[in-house]
Amino acid sequence: MNTPDKVPLILGRYVNQQTLMKELHIGFDTLKMLHLNGLEAVIIGRQHLYDLEDLKNVLNQLKSAEHK
Repeated sequence: MNTPDKVPLILGRYVNQQTLMKELHIGFDTLKMLHLNGLEAVIIGRQHLYDLEDLKNVLNQLKSAEHK
């Protein structure tokens, strides 16, 4: 398969677990809480990839539940 250099195979929609935790400044406990609230990972080999739209939906759900 020929792909251009420096272009990710999954274009922008998914982020791996390490990047997610680093960018959101969260630890495993918070990630576990997100899992319990519906965030699902796509596992490819050793990579745990998270859909950014799913993440956004879960965070909005938690935010709206907090304001009730």
